[in-house]
Amino acid sequence: MKKLTLLAFLFWSVFSVYGQMTLSSGSQVVINNGSTVVATDITSSGGIIKNNGTLTVKGDIENNTSGLFDATSSGTVEFTGTSQQEITGTADVDFYGTVDINNSNDVALTATATGSDQTINGTLNFTSGDLVLNGFDLFIGTTDPTGAAAATGYIETNSTGVVKRNVPADGSTNVVFPVGNSAYNPLVLQNSNTATADTFGVKVVDAEPAASSTNHMVDRSWVVTENTAGGSDLSVTAQWLASEELTGFDRTSSSIGLTTDNGATYTWGATGAASGSDPYTFSGSDFTGTGTFAVGDYYFSGLTLDLKVYLAGAYNATNHDMDNGINALIPTTDPYGLSTTVSAVPANAVDWVEVQLRNSADNTDTIARYAKFVDTTGQVINEDGSYMAMTGVSKTSYYVSVHHRNHLPVMSASTVDFTAASPAFSFTTGLSQAWADAGVTTNSAMKEVETGIWGLWSGDATANGEVAYNGAGNDRIDVLNTVGASTPGNTITNTYSTNDVNMDGNVNYNGGGNDRITILNVVGASTPGSIIYKHLPH
Repeated sequence: MKKLTLLAFLFWSVFSVYGQMTLSSGSQVVINNGSTVVATDITSSGGIIKNNGTLTVKGDIENNTSGLFDATSSGTVEFTGTSQQEITGTADVDFYGTVDINNSNDVALTATATGSDQTINGTLNFTSGDLVLNGFDLFIGTTDPTGAAAATGYIETNSTGVVKRNVPADGSTNVVFPVGNSAYNPLVLQNSNTATADTFGVKVVDAEPAASSTNHMVDRSWVVTENTAGGSDLSVTAQWLASEELTGFDRTSSSIGLTTDNGATYTWGATGAASGSDPYTFSGSDFTGTGTFAVGDYYFSGLTLDLKVYLAGAYNATNHDMDNGINALIPTTDPYGLSTTVSAVPANAVDWVEVQLRNSADNTDTIARYAKFVDTTGQVINEDGSYMAMTGVSKTSYYVSVHHRNHLPVMSASTVDFTAASPAFSFTTGLSQAWADAGVTTNSAMKEVETGIWGLWSGDATANGEVAYNGAGNDRIDVLNTVGASTPGNTITNTYSTNDVNMDGNVNYNGGGNDRITILNVVGASTPGSIIYKHLPH
Protein backbone atom coordinates (compact mmCIF):
# COMPACT_ATOMS: atom_id res chain seq x y z
CA MET A 1 0.00 0.00 0.00
CA LYS A 2 1.24 3.44 -0.83
CA LYS A 3 2.20 5.42 2.29
CA LEU A 4 2.40 9.20 2.47
CA THR A 5 4.28 10.98 5.21
CA LEU A 6 3.07 14.58 5.22
CA LEU A 7 4.95 17.53 6.62
CA ALA A 8 2.94 20.26 4.95
CA PHE A 9 0.73 19.91 1.92
CA LEU A 10 -2.02 21.94 0.28
CA PHE A 11 -4.73 20.12 -1.64
CA TRP A 12 -6.14 22.35 -4.34
CA SER A 13 -7.29 19.67 -6.70
CA VAL A 14 -10.90 18.78 -7.23
CA PHE A 15 -10.24 15.12 -6.56
CA SER A 16 -7.12 13.46 -5.13
CA VAL A 17 -6.65 9.83 -4.17
CA TYR A 18 -3.99 8.69 -1.76
CA GLY A 19 -3.18 5.59 0.24
CA GLN A 20 -2.26 5.65 3.88
CA MET A 21 -1.90 9.17 5.32
CA THR A 22 0.67 9.54 8.10
CA LEU A 23 1.09 12.89 9.85
CA SER A 24 4.13 13.50 12.01
CA SER A 25 4.53 16.20 14.64
CA GLY A 26 4.29 19.66 13.12
CA SER A 27 2.89 18.54 9.79
CA GLN A 28 -0.25 20.06 8.31
CA VAL A 29 -2.71 19.06 5.61
CA VAL A 30 -4.99 21.68 4.08
CA ILE A 31 -7.99 20.58 2.02
CA ASN A 32 -9.56 23.56 0.36
CA ASN A 33 -13.19 24.14 -0.49
CA GLY A 34 -14.18 22.10 -3.53
CA SER A 35 -11.37 19.57 -3.12
CA THR A 36 -11.85 15.91 -2.25
CA VAL A 37 -9.13 13.74 -0.74
CA VAL A 38 -9.54 9.98 -0.38
CA ALA A 39 -7.39 8.12 2.15
CA THR A 40 -7.33 4.59 3.43
CA ASP A 41 -5.93 4.82 6.96
CA ILE A 42 -4.97 8.09 8.67
CA THR A 43 -2.36 8.00 11.44
CA SER A 44 -1.29 11.11 13.31
CA SER A 45 1.25 11.70 16.05
CA GLY A 46 0.97 15.45 16.12
CA GLY A 47 -0.17 16.68 12.72
CA ILE A 48 -3.12 18.90 11.88
CA ILE A 49 -5.73 18.64 9.12
CA LYS A 50 -7.50 21.82 8.06
CA ASN A 51 -10.44 20.51 6.08
CA ASN A 52 -12.72 22.85 4.18
CA GLY A 53 -13.41 20.34 1.44
CA THR A 54 -14.16 16.61 1.66
CA LEU A 55 -11.95 14.00 3.30
CA THR A 56 -13.12 10.49 2.42
CA VAL A 57 -11.79 7.82 4.78
CA LYS A 58 -11.85 4.21 3.59
CA GLY A 59 -10.06 2.74 6.60
CA ASP A 60 -9.30 3.78 10.18
CA ILE A 61 -8.25 6.99 11.89
CA GLU A 62 -5.59 6.66 14.57
CA ASN A 63 -4.79 9.83 16.48
CA ASN A 64 -2.23 9.94 19.29
CA THR A 65 -2.03 13.67 19.99
CA SER A 66 -5.09 15.77 20.85
CA GLY A 67 -6.76 17.73 18.10
CA LEU A 68 -6.26 16.21 14.67
CA PHE A 69 -8.57 18.73 12.97
CA ASP A 70 -8.08 22.46 12.94
CA ALA A 71 -10.91 24.31 14.73
CA THR A 72 -11.64 26.38 11.61
CA SER A 73 -12.43 23.26 9.55
CA SER A 74 -15.84 23.46 7.89
CA GLY A 75 -15.62 20.55 5.46
CA THR A 76 -16.86 16.97 5.61
CA VAL A 77 -15.14 13.84 6.86
CA GLU A 78 -16.96 10.87 5.39
CA PHE A 79 -16.43 7.25 6.45
CA THR A 80 -17.13 5.02 3.45
CA GLY A 81 -15.37 1.73 4.16
CA THR A 82 -16.64 -1.70 3.17
CA SER A 83 -15.91 -3.29 6.57
CA GLN A 84 -16.18 -1.81 10.05
CA GLN A 85 -13.92 1.20 10.48
CA GLU A 86 -12.31 2.38 13.71
CA ILE A 87 -11.51 5.69 15.32
CA THR A 88 -8.62 4.78 17.56
CA GLY A 89 -5.45 6.09 19.16
CA THR A 90 -4.75 7.58 22.56
CA ALA A 91 -6.15 11.07 21.93
CA ASP A 92 -9.36 12.80 20.91
CA VAL A 93 -9.55 13.43 17.16
CA ASP A 94 -11.69 16.52 17.93
CA PHE A 95 -13.74 16.67 14.73
CA TYR A 96 -14.88 19.98 13.24
CA GLY A 97 -17.18 20.48 10.30
CA THR A 98 -19.39 17.53 9.34
CA VAL A 99 -18.79 13.87 10.13
CA ASP A 100 -20.75 11.59 7.80
CA ILE A 101 -21.24 7.92 8.66
CA ASN A 102 -21.71 6.16 5.33
CA ASN A 103 -20.66 2.58 6.01
CA SER A 104 -23.33 -0.09 6.38
CA ASN A 105 -20.82 -2.12 8.42
CA ASP A 106 -20.53 0.73 10.97
CA VAL A 107 -17.82 2.97 12.34
CA ALA A 108 -16.59 2.27 15.86
CA LEU A 109 -14.64 3.94 18.58
CA THR A 110 -12.05 1.24 19.09
CA ALA A 111 -13.00 -1.86 21.03
CA THR A 112 -9.45 -2.17 22.36
CA ALA A 113 -8.02 -0.65 25.52
CA THR A 114 -5.96 1.75 23.39
CA GLY A 115 -8.51 4.38 22.58
CA SER A 116 -9.97 7.69 23.65
CA ASP A 117 -13.23 9.51 24.19
CA GLN A 118 -14.10 11.54 21.11
CA THR A 119 -15.65 14.93 20.32
CA ILE A 120 -17.74 16.07 17.34
CA ASN A 121 -17.97 19.85 17.48
CA GLY A 122 -19.91 20.25 14.24
CA THR A 123 -22.60 18.08 12.65
CA LEU A 124 -22.83 14.31 12.91
CA ASN A 125 -24.75 12.90 9.94
CA PHE A 126 -25.94 9.36 9.31
CA THR A 127 -26.21 8.17 5.72
CA SER A 128 -25.74 4.46 6.38
CA GLY A 129 -24.56 2.52 9.41
CA ASP A 130 -24.06 3.15 13.13
CA LEU A 131 -21.39 4.93 15.13
CA VAL A 132 -20.51 2.34 17.79
CA LEU A 133 -19.14 3.63 21.11
CA ASN A 134 -17.88 0.45 22.78
CA GLY A 135 -16.18 1.59 26.02
CA PHE A 136 -15.63 5.24 25.10
CA ASP A 137 -17.74 8.40 25.35
CA LEU A 138 -18.75 10.71 22.52
CA PHE A 139 -19.32 14.41 23.13
CA ILE A 140 -21.55 16.16 20.57
CA GLY A 141 -21.74 19.93 20.31
CA THR A 142 -24.77 22.17 20.04
CA THR A 143 -25.84 21.04 16.56
CA ASP A 144 -28.33 18.17 16.60
CA PRO A 145 -27.17 15.13 14.61
CA THR A 146 -28.93 14.66 11.27
CA GLY A 147 -30.18 11.58 9.45
CA ALA A 148 -30.37 9.36 12.53
CA ALA A 149 -33.04 6.68 12.12
CA ALA A 150 -33.48 2.94 12.37
CA ALA A 151 -32.94 2.60 8.61
CA THR A 152 -29.96 4.91 8.24
CA GLY A 153 -28.05 4.58 11.51
CA TYR A 154 -27.57 5.99 14.99
CA ILE A 155 -25.10 6.10 17.88
CA GLU A 156 -24.88 2.57 19.24
CA THR A 157 -24.30 2.46 23.01
CA ASN A 158 -23.37 -1.20 23.13
CA SER A 159 -21.13 -1.08 26.22
CA THR A 160 -20.08 1.50 28.83
CA GLY A 161 -19.68 4.41 26.42
CA VAL A 162 -22.23 7.24 26.59
CA VAL A 163 -23.27 10.18 24.43
CA LYS A 164 -22.64 13.51 26.15
CA ARG A 165 -24.33 16.79 25.28
CA ASN A 166 -24.87 20.17 26.91
CA VAL A 167 -28.51 20.87 27.76
CA PRO A 168 -29.32 24.58 28.19
CA ALA A 169 -31.04 25.69 31.38
CA ASP A 170 -33.89 27.43 29.59
CA GLY A 171 -36.81 25.01 29.90
CA SER A 172 -37.49 25.18 26.16
CA THR A 173 -34.60 23.65 24.19
CA ASN A 174 -35.06 19.99 23.28
CA VAL A 175 -31.70 18.24 23.03
CA VAL A 176 -31.71 15.01 21.04
CA PHE A 177 -29.58 12.02 21.97
CA PRO A 178 -29.81 9.78 18.85
CA VAL A 179 -28.93 6.59 20.69
CA GLY A 180 -29.80 2.94 20.57
CA ASN A 181 -28.32 -0.46 21.21
CA SER A 182 -29.73 -3.28 19.11
CA ALA A 183 -32.39 -0.86 17.83
CA TYR A 184 -32.90 2.90 17.60
CA ASN A 185 -34.23 4.28 20.93
CA PRO A 186 -33.47 8.01 21.03
CA LEU A 187 -33.97 10.15 24.12
CA VAL A 188 -34.81 13.87 24.22
CA LEU A 189 -33.94 15.98 27.28
CA GLN A 190 -35.12 19.45 28.25
CA ASN A 191 -33.82 21.19 31.38
CA SER A 192 -36.07 23.62 33.24
CA ASN A 193 -33.53 24.31 35.99
CA THR A 194 -32.87 27.86 34.85
CA ALA A 195 -30.03 28.23 37.33
CA THR A 196 -27.83 25.43 36.02
CA ALA A 197 -26.96 24.44 32.47
CA ASP A 198 -25.52 20.97 32.58
CA THR A 199 -23.85 18.25 30.56
CA PHE A 200 -25.74 14.96 30.43
CA GLY A 201 -24.61 11.51 29.35
CA VAL A 202 -27.03 8.95 27.87
CA LYS A 203 -26.83 5.31 26.90
CA VAL A 204 -29.49 2.69 26.07
CA VAL A 205 -29.74 -0.73 27.68
CA ASP A 206 -31.69 -3.47 25.88
CA ALA A 207 -33.67 -4.42 29.00
CA GLU A 208 -35.87 -3.06 31.72
CA PRO A 209 -34.05 -2.35 35.02
CA ALA A 210 -33.29 -5.73 36.57
CA ALA A 211 -35.18 -5.35 39.85
CA SER A 212 -38.45 -4.30 38.17
CA SER A 213 -39.54 -7.91 37.58
CA THR A 214 -42.78 -7.12 35.76
CA ASN A 215 -44.10 -7.37 32.22
CA HIS A 216 -45.81 -3.97 32.45
CA MET A 217 -42.85 -2.22 30.83
CA VAL A 218 -40.98 -1.50 27.64
CA ASP A 219 -37.92 -3.74 27.48
CA ARG A 220 -35.55 -0.79 27.23
CA SER A 221 -33.97 1.63 29.69
CA TRP A 222 -31.95 4.82 29.38
CA VAL A 223 -29.05 5.45 31.78
CA VAL A 224 -28.61 9.21 32.25
CA THR A 225 -25.80 10.95 34.14
CA GLU A 226 -25.09 14.63 34.78
CA ASN A 227 -21.90 16.57 35.44
CA THR A 228 -23.44 18.77 38.14
CA ALA A 229 -25.31 16.78 40.77
CA GLY A 230 -28.71 18.34 41.42
CA GLY A 231 -28.40 20.54 38.36
CA SER A 232 -31.48 19.23 36.63
CA ASP A 233 -35.21 19.65 36.32
CA LEU A 234 -35.72 17.37 33.38
CA SER A 235 -38.42 16.65 30.88
CA VAL A 236 -37.64 13.29 29.27
CA THR A 237 -39.05 11.90 26.01
CA ALA A 238 -38.31 8.26 25.19
CA GLN A 239 -38.91 6.34 21.94
CA TRP A 240 -39.52 2.63 21.50
CA LEU A 241 -40.94 0.02 19.12
CA ALA A 242 -44.05 -2.13 19.60
CA SER A 243 -41.81 -5.22 19.44
CA GLU A 244 -39.97 -3.93 22.54
CA GLU A 245 -43.12 -3.84 24.69
CA LEU A 246 -43.45 -6.64 27.23
CA THR A 247 -46.64 -8.69 27.26
CA GLY A 248 -48.45 -6.81 30.05
CA PHE A 249 -47.58 -3.29 28.91
CA ASP A 250 -50.56 -0.99 28.26
CA ARG A 251 -49.49 1.70 25.78
CA THR A 252 -52.66 3.73 26.48
CA SER A 253 -51.46 4.45 30.03
CA SER A 254 -47.73 4.97 29.55
CA SER A 255 -45.49 6.63 32.12
CA ILE A 256 -41.81 7.59 32.41
CA GLY A 257 -40.10 6.46 35.61
CA LEU A 258 -36.72 7.18 37.20
CA THR A 259 -34.87 4.66 39.35
CA THR A 260 -31.53 4.92 41.12
CA ASP A 261 -31.55 1.38 42.56
CA ASN A 262 -31.89 -0.70 39.39
CA GLY A 263 -35.67 -0.79 39.49
CA ALA A 264 -36.34 -1.59 43.15
CA THR A 265 -38.02 1.82 43.57
CA TYR A 266 -39.13 4.49 41.09
CA THR A 267 -40.29 8.05 40.79
CA TRP A 268 -43.03 8.06 38.13
CA GLY A 269 -44.36 10.88 36.02
CA ALA A 270 -47.89 11.41 34.77
CA THR A 271 -49.76 8.66 32.91
CA GLY A 272 -51.23 8.97 29.42
CA ALA A 273 -51.42 7.46 25.95
CA ALA A 274 -48.20 7.14 23.96
CA SER A 275 -47.85 9.15 20.75
CA GLY A 276 -46.92 7.92 17.30
CA SER A 277 -47.40 4.69 15.42
CA ASP A 278 -44.46 2.32 15.86
CA PRO A 279 -42.18 3.89 16.91
CA TYR A 280 -43.99 5.36 19.92
CA THR A 281 -42.95 8.18 22.21
CA PHE A 282 -43.95 9.40 25.65
CA SER A 283 -42.72 12.22 27.90
CA GLY A 284 -42.34 12.68 31.63
CA SER A 285 -41.35 15.85 33.48
CA ASP A 286 -40.15 17.33 36.78
CA PHE A 287 -37.30 14.86 37.30
CA THR A 288 -34.82 16.61 39.60
CA GLY A 289 -32.22 13.87 39.48
CA THR A 290 -30.70 11.39 37.09
CA GLY A 291 -30.33 7.62 37.04
CA THR A 292 -32.05 5.04 34.87
CA PHE A 293 -35.22 6.05 33.04
CA ALA A 294 -37.76 3.43 31.97
CA VAL A 295 -41.22 3.27 30.41
CA GLY A 296 -43.96 1.57 32.41
CA ASP A 297 -47.73 1.81 32.66
CA TYR A 298 -50.54 2.08 35.22
CA TYR A 299 -49.00 -0.86 37.12
CA PHE A 300 -46.52 1.63 38.55
CA SER A 301 -48.45 4.90 38.54
CA GLY A 302 -51.51 3.16 39.94
CA LEU A 303 -55.09 2.23 39.11
CA THR A 304 -57.41 4.94 40.39
CA LEU A 305 -60.75 4.33 42.07
CA ASP A 306 -63.46 6.78 43.09
CA LEU A 307 -64.24 5.04 46.39
CA LYS A 308 -66.53 6.30 49.14
CA VAL A 309 -67.13 4.97 52.64
CA TYR A 310 -68.37 6.40 55.93
CA LEU A 311 -67.07 5.55 59.42
CA ALA A 312 -70.07 5.47 61.77
CA GLY A 313 -67.97 6.56 64.75
CA ALA A 314 -67.10 9.85 63.06
CA TYR A 315 -70.39 10.40 61.21
CA ASN A 316 -72.26 13.63 61.95
CA ALA A 317 -75.91 13.26 60.91
CA THR A 318 -76.52 16.99 61.34
CA ASN A 319 -73.86 17.90 58.78
CA HIS A 320 -74.38 14.76 56.67
CA ASP A 321 -70.65 14.08 56.67
CA MET A 322 -67.89 13.01 59.07
CA ASP A 323 -66.09 15.02 61.75
CA ASN A 324 -62.31 15.09 61.60
CA GLY A 325 -61.62 16.13 65.17
CA ILE A 326 -58.63 13.79 65.42
CA ASN A 327 -56.92 15.20 62.31
CA ALA A 328 -54.05 16.72 64.29
CA LEU A 329 -53.50 13.37 66.05
CA ILE A 330 -53.32 11.19 62.94
CA PRO A 331 -49.81 9.73 62.55
CA THR A 332 -47.87 10.15 59.30
CA THR A 333 -47.27 6.37 59.18
CA ASP A 334 -50.28 4.12 58.72
CA PRO A 335 -51.55 2.00 61.66
CA TYR A 336 -52.01 -1.18 59.58
CA GLY A 337 -48.41 -2.32 59.39
CA LEU A 338 -48.07 -1.42 55.70
CA SER A 339 -45.25 1.09 56.35
CA THR A 340 -46.95 3.77 54.27
CA THR A 341 -45.54 7.11 55.37
CA VAL A 342 -46.58 10.56 54.20
CA SER A 343 -44.95 13.94 54.68
CA ALA A 344 -48.21 15.45 55.92
CA VAL A 345 -51.73 14.29 56.70
CA PRO A 346 -54.38 15.93 54.45
CA ALA A 347 -56.19 18.74 56.29
CA ASN A 348 -59.61 17.18 55.59
CA ALA A 349 -58.61 13.62 56.50
CA VAL A 350 -60.77 11.79 59.05
CA ASP A 351 -58.32 8.90 59.46
CA TRP A 352 -56.29 6.22 57.73
CA VAL A 353 -58.18 3.30 56.19
CA GLU A 354 -56.89 0.09 54.65
CA VAL A 355 -58.23 -0.83 51.22
CA GLN A 356 -57.88 -4.38 49.94
CA LEU A 357 -58.31 -5.77 46.43
CA ARG A 358 -59.56 -9.36 46.42
CA ASN A 359 -59.54 -12.02 43.75
CA SER A 360 -62.68 -11.97 41.59
CA ALA A 361 -62.61 -15.79 41.47
CA ASP A 362 -61.97 -16.24 45.20
CA ASN A 363 -62.90 -13.35 47.46
CA THR A 364 -60.99 -14.85 50.38
CA ASP A 365 -57.78 -14.26 48.43
CA THR A 366 -56.34 -10.79 49.08
CA ILE A 367 -54.32 -9.62 46.08
CA ALA A 368 -53.11 -6.27 47.42
CA ARG A 369 -53.41 -3.97 50.45
CA TYR A 370 -53.12 -0.17 50.53
CA ALA A 371 -53.12 2.42 53.30
CA LYS A 372 -55.08 5.54 52.27
CA PHE A 373 -57.02 8.35 53.90
CA VAL A 374 -60.78 8.95 54.04
CA ASP A 375 -61.90 12.58 54.09
CA THR A 376 -64.94 14.20 55.69
CA THR A 377 -67.09 13.53 52.60
CA GLY A 378 -66.30 9.81 52.70
CA GLN A 379 -63.92 9.99 49.74
CA VAL A 380 -60.92 7.68 49.98
CA ILE A 381 -57.90 9.74 48.90
CA ASN A 382 -54.16 9.83 48.39
CA GLU A 383 -51.99 12.17 50.42
CA ASP A 384 -52.51 14.98 47.89
CA GLY A 385 -56.30 14.66 47.98
CA SER A 386 -56.63 12.89 44.61
CA TYR A 387 -58.59 9.68 44.11
CA MET A 388 -56.78 6.73 45.59
CA ALA A 389 -54.21 5.07 43.31
CA MET A 390 -53.27 1.40 43.68
CA THR A 391 -49.97 0.21 42.28
CA GLY A 392 -48.69 -3.26 41.50
CA VAL A 393 -51.91 -4.77 40.14
CA SER A 394 -53.26 -5.45 36.66
CA LYS A 395 -56.42 -4.07 35.06
CA THR A 396 -59.09 -6.62 35.82
CA SER A 397 -62.04 -7.00 38.21
CA TYR A 398 -61.63 -7.18 41.99
CA TYR A 399 -63.74 -7.28 45.10
CA VAL A 400 -62.94 -4.17 47.16
CA SER A 401 -62.89 -4.20 50.95
CA VAL A 402 -62.32 -1.35 53.41
CA HIS A 403 -60.93 -1.78 56.91
CA HIS A 404 -60.56 0.65 59.80
CA ARG A 405 -58.70 0.19 63.07
CA ASN A 406 -61.81 0.33 65.31
CA HIS A 407 -64.66 -0.30 62.87
CA LEU A 408 -65.87 -3.56 61.35
CA PRO A 409 -64.66 -4.04 57.76
CA VAL A 410 -66.88 -4.21 54.70
CA MET A 411 -66.48 -5.75 51.23
CA SER A 412 -68.25 -4.94 47.97
CA ALA A 413 -71.16 -7.22 47.11
CA SER A 414 -69.90 -7.48 43.54
CA THR A 415 -66.60 -6.94 41.77
CA VAL A 416 -65.38 -3.58 40.52
CA ASP A 417 -64.19 -3.48 36.90
CA PHE A 418 -60.83 -1.72 36.73
CA THR A 419 -60.70 -1.93 32.95
CA ALA A 420 -63.35 0.81 32.93
CA ALA A 421 -62.14 4.34 32.18
CA SER A 422 -63.22 5.82 35.54
CA PRO A 423 -64.18 3.07 37.98
CA ALA A 424 -66.24 4.15 40.98
CA PHE A 425 -67.83 2.43 43.97
CA SER A 426 -69.66 3.73 47.02
CA PHE A 427 -70.51 1.85 50.21
CA THR A 428 -72.56 4.81 51.45
CA THR A 429 -75.64 4.53 49.26
CA GLY A 430 -77.23 1.28 50.36
CA LEU A 431 -76.84 -1.95 52.28
CA SER A 432 -77.00 -3.87 49.00
CA GLN A 433 -73.53 -2.53 48.15
CA ALA A 434 -71.96 -4.70 50.89
CA TRP A 435 -71.23 -8.40 50.75
CA ALA A 436 -73.21 -10.19 53.48
CA ASP A 437 -72.10 -13.38 55.20
CA ALA A 438 -75.07 -15.75 55.29
CA GLY A 439 -73.74 -17.15 58.55
CA VAL A 440 -74.07 -13.78 60.31
CA THR A 441 -77.77 -13.25 61.05
CA THR A 442 -77.50 -10.96 64.08
CA ASN A 443 -76.64 -7.78 62.22
CA SER A 444 -76.38 -6.21 58.79
CA ALA A 445 -73.04 -5.73 57.09
CA MET A 446 -73.20 -1.96 57.65
CA LYS A 447 -74.96 0.49 59.95
CA GLU A 448 -77.55 2.99 58.72
CA VAL A 449 -76.10 6.25 60.05
CA GLU A 450 -79.08 8.24 58.79
CA THR A 451 -81.98 7.40 56.53
CA GLY A 452 -80.62 5.81 53.37
CA ILE A 453 -76.97 6.44 54.28
CA TRP A 454 -74.72 3.65 55.46
CA GLY A 455 -71.36 3.37 57.18
CA LEU A 456 -69.00 0.90 58.84
CA TRP A 457 -69.96 -0.35 62.30
CA SER A 458 -67.97 1.45 65.01
CA GLY A 459 -67.03 0.13 68.46
CA ASP A 460 -64.38 -2.52 67.75
CA ALA A 461 -61.97 -1.22 70.41
CA THR A 462 -60.11 -4.54 70.54
CA ALA A 463 -59.79 -4.82 66.74
CA ASN A 464 -60.86 -8.48 66.89
CA GLY A 465 -63.58 -8.25 64.24
CA GLU A 466 -66.60 -7.97 66.55
CA VAL A 467 -68.24 -5.42 68.79
CA ALA A 468 -69.25 -6.69 72.26
CA TYR A 469 -70.40 -4.87 75.39
CA ASN A 470 -70.37 -7.87 77.72
CA GLY A 471 -68.62 -11.23 77.80
CA ALA A 472 -65.00 -12.28 77.51
CA GLY A 473 -62.69 -9.79 75.85
CA ASN A 474 -65.44 -7.26 75.24
CA ASP A 475 -64.76 -3.77 73.94
CA ARG A 476 -66.25 -1.97 76.94
CA ILE A 477 -63.69 -3.55 79.28
CA ASP A 478 -60.89 -2.54 76.94
CA VAL A 479 -61.97 1.09 77.20
CA LEU A 480 -62.29 0.79 80.98
CA ASN A 481 -58.83 -0.73 81.35
CA THR A 482 -57.36 2.05 79.25
CA VAL A 483 -58.74 4.88 81.39
CA GLY A 484 -58.18 2.92 84.64
CA ALA A 485 -60.63 0.41 86.11
CA SER A 486 -60.30 1.93 89.57
CA THR A 487 -61.12 5.40 88.32
CA PRO A 488 -63.57 4.93 85.42
CA GLY A 489 -64.32 8.64 85.34
CA ASN A 490 -60.84 9.33 83.97
CA THR A 491 -60.51 10.71 80.48
CA ILE A 492 -57.45 10.35 78.30
CA THR A 493 -57.40 13.36 76.05
CA ASN A 494 -55.73 14.10 72.72
CA THR A 495 -54.93 10.51 71.93
CA TYR A 496 -54.92 8.39 68.77
CA SER A 497 -56.32 5.14 70.15
CA THR A 498 -58.48 2.22 69.01
CA ASN A 499 -60.42 2.77 72.25
CA ASP A 500 -61.57 6.13 70.93
CA VAL A 501 -64.50 4.51 69.11
CA ASN A 502 -66.45 7.75 68.65
CA MET A 503 -63.33 9.37 67.16
CA ASP A 504 -63.36 12.59 69.17
CA GLY A 505 -59.70 12.34 70.22
CA ASN A 506 -60.44 11.23 73.79
CA VAL A 507 -60.86 7.89 75.53
CA ASN A 508 -63.70 8.29 78.03
CA TYR A 509 -65.60 5.61 79.98
CA ASN A 510 -68.12 7.85 81.76
CA GLY A 511 -69.59 11.30 81.14
CA GLY A 512 -71.10 12.89 78.08
CA GLY A 513 -70.30 11.35 74.71
CA ASN A 514 -68.21 8.58 76.22
CA ASP A 515 -66.89 5.62 74.24
CA ARG A 516 -68.65 3.05 76.45
CA ILE A 517 -72.05 4.42 75.44
CA THR A 518 -71.04 4.27 71.76
CA ILE A 519 -70.32 0.55 72.13
CA LEU A 520 -73.57 -0.02 74.02
CA ASN A 521 -75.59 1.79 71.37
CA VAL A 522 -73.98 -0.29 68.63
CA VAL A 523 -74.97 -3.65 70.16
CA GLY A 524 -78.31 -2.29 71.39
CA ALA A 525 -78.91 -0.73 74.79
CA SER A 526 -81.78 -3.12 75.49
CA THR A 527 -79.67 -6.18 74.68
CA PRO A 528 -76.14 -5.35 75.90
CA GLY A 529 -75.14 -8.98 75.61
CA SER A 530 -75.48 -8.88 71.85
CA ILE A 531 -72.43 -9.08 69.62
CA ILE A 532 -72.05 -7.37 66.25
CA TYR A 533 -69.95 -9.46 63.89
CA LYS A 534 -67.98 -8.52 60.80
CA HIS A 535 -69.17 -9.59 57.35
CA LEU A 536 -66.15 -10.78 55.39
CA PRO A 537 -65.54 -14.00 53.46
CA HIS A 538 -63.05 -16.30 55.13
